[in-house]
Amino acid sequence: MGKPVRNKGIRVEKGKSALDAMREYIPHWIHDTREDPSSVTGLIYLRTCTCSECGYRVSFEKPFCPHCKVVMHKLKGI
Repeated sequence: MGKPVRNKGIRVEKGKSALDAMREYIPHWIHDTREDPSSVTGLIYLRTCTCSECGYRVSFEKPFCPHCKVVMHKLKGI
């Protein structure tokens, strides 16, 4: 039996933030927004969200994507 393959982790390129690198490699929900000038931030977050892996849209966050079955993670700061 050979050595187990270990995940090397996420590489952060020079001039790029760690959060940007995580967005590319870690599956997460991307919340849909719409512009609203009356909001403090200028955006209103909608109920729907999209899978970062396959682009499937759902009506609310789920622990995994019903389309591609990938387990979702919550990224702080997104």
